[in-house]
Amino acid sequence: MEEKINDQKDDLSQGKQIAWLSYLWILVIVPLLVAPQNEYVKFHVRQGIALLILEIGWALLDIFLQIIPIIRYLAGILNSLIWIAFLILIVMGIIYSVQGEKKALPIIGEFAASLKII
Repeated sequence: MEEKINDQKDDLSQGKQIAWLSYLWILVIVPLLVAPQNEYVKFHVRQGIALLILEIGWALLDIFLQIIPIIRYLAGILNSLIWIAFLILIVMGIIYSVQGEKKALPIIGEFAASLKII
């Protein structure tokens, strides 16, 4: 039992050093390559991938919305608000990972947990 607790502490201490990269867009690959067996890193990588998927999806939707002249202005305002929300989620994820917390991000936490990528 004590060995398992020590393994968890090792995972956390090693993971904290690299897990924060999971929230910086394409750099999500780096922690996965460096520590593929680390459960702490996997948790943050799943959240980073979920965030990246939503960011790419929103960027594609925004391109489509910019084509429609009638809603271009409103889409611009909405786009700014959405990207601010993404930035807040990125900062929250980085803070959680550096502090050693396995805390799900608001809005995307359930989606991230459902990812079976890793």
